[in-house]
Amino acid sequence: MSITKSQTEKIGSIFNGNRFVIPTYQRKYSWTDSERIALWQDIEESIKDNMNHFVGTLSFKENESLGLSTDTVYEIIDGQQRITTIFILLKVLIDKIVDENTKDALLNSIIGSKGNLKLLPLGEDGNFLNELLFNYDDIEITSINKRSQKFMYSAKKLFTAFVKPLSQEEVEKRIIFIRTRIEVLVFNVESQAQAVKMFSIINDRGLPLRILDKTKSILMLYSTLHLKEELNNEINNRFERIFDSYDDLLITKEKLGILARLEENTIFTHHYYSSRFLFPATWNNRDGADTIFNNLKIRCENLKDKPDELKLFIDTYLKDFEEFAVNYSSLIKEVETKNIYKKPFRFLEFTATLYPLIIRLYIQGKLDDVLDLLEAVEVRVYKLRGTNPIADIYWLSSYVAENNPEIEDIKARLIYIGQKFVNDHVFSNYLDNAIYGNGSVRYILSEYNGDELSYEAYKDLQVEHVFSKEPNFDVSVYGFTDDYNYEKNRFGNLGLLEQSLNKGLGNLPPINKVEGYIKSQITDIRNIAGEIQLGDFSKENVDNRRNKIVEFCISRFRLNDGANIDTQNFESIEIEE
Repeated sequence: MSITKSQTEKIGSIFNGNRFVIPTYQRKYSWTDSERIALWQDIEESIKDNMNHFVGTLSFKENESLGLSTDTVYEIIDGQQRITTIFILLKVLIDKIVDENTKDALLNSIIGSKGNLKLLPLGEDGNFLNELLFNYDDIEITSINKRSQKFMYSAKKLFTAFVKPLSQEEVEKRIIFIRTRIEVLVFNVESQAQAVKMFSIINDRGLPLRILDKTKSILMLYSTLHLKEELNNEINNRFERIFDSYDDLLITKEKLGILARLEENTIFTHHYYSSRFLFPATWNNRDGADTIFNNLKIRCENLKDKPDELKLFIDTYLKDFEEFAVNYSSLIKEVETKNIYKKPFRFLEFTATLYPLIIRLYIQGKLDDVLDLLEAVEVRVYKLRGTNPIADIYWLSSYVAENNPEIEDIKARLIYIGQKFVNDHVFSNYLDNAIYGNGSVRYILSEYNGDELSYEAYKDLQVEHVFSKEPNFDVSVYGFTDDYNYEKNRFGNLGLLEQSLNKGLGNLPPINKVEGYIKSQITDIRNIAGEIQLGDFSKENVDNRRNKIVEFCISRFRLNDGANIDTQNFESIEIEE
């Protein structure tokens, strides 16, 4: 049956005589188990209460039929997450039907056949969905490298587990319910432009949409209403690459164990924080995602009666955002393979605030040249002092994006910022104090140690007190006085030790730890064992070691002395005190 322009439909009616394609520019499948479980629970509760279940709105645009098929083909404009999930659930339920004739009839009317599905994502996801529904047992989970395909696989796995204990009667009841009692409000639009208008109106009424979907939607709306759809294809194409980049970022993030707080809002906000030139009237380094989105709408609204300027803004924003997102993903992939990135990105873990600057430097091919300075700023300012100079770094991010400055200019500005917060004198004072528990300690000790460690070995290391935190011996014998609680947490008394070895040492005096230290793969802690073994190991040894670590840090995480920097050039930097 054909779908009228606007009506409430049952799921079974929608698939009767119709086929649906999900175009490549659409957001890839991204529902998680949380959303899928909620859908399943809604269905179960509705069956129990004998009530219909409404799952929201769907919008389609009619396309030309495929080949000799008599089915009407529709392009899904909105609602693909829900309809894809229900489609996978129906296939799992139908597979449980014992009677082959009934099963075949249901497959033909709702699912289709392998290579001829009633619902088909275009591109690689379409091929995967075919395999998932008809060759599920042959899929190797380790071979799935697309996030959207992992989500589809998880959907099939989850629903298979839920359906497995159901009897034939229970399976049939759920198929009948989904076909006849699940309702959707359907909009069949004549053009994509009409779909964009409707989608934006629904969005403004408060339906929960992700920030990238909202951004794409608002740009499509202004292109449709004020630019005669001139940029619609570009918006679709560039957002497809933005979506793919974000999905790739999440996969790499999980693989490498970094960027713990990265989410969809992150690439959206990080791009904005380094794009002041795009929002000269409203840009603020403390804006959140919702405010940034409103700034984007304000910019478009202010230009809507100036089509040439509106087109230039949207086109510039799109190109810049796509470049930023693609390079964000590319950089994080390189962290796995490029040796100089391993330590600062995985061991030290750059603070999120630095990423807008880092990505802009990577885009311009300058990141490698200033990596040591960024590492020094991270250790000194972010980790050791615990300061987050948001205004300064976001200003510099935008400055780099807008001006494409020379490397020496960037270095000078980073040095200027670093010295304002932690110059060498302040750095020495911090390093000389009780430091245990600070986020920089493990990284500093690892660098001081000098061993080449794998990421797994580094993460296994714990910070060990040579003279114990809670000693079961008289520390005054070793030269300590009443200030031991302070002295025990200074650098000279701290080393790195594998977790398994550290467990067995407890509160023993240093001489009783030698055997454990010698077993370690860490050169520095074995050297400490040798020093202890010589005898007369005391506070004096600890003090000497601390001085060596402080001297090492001043050299290893150095900032230039700044003698050749004309600070008058940097008056526009918003230094936070």
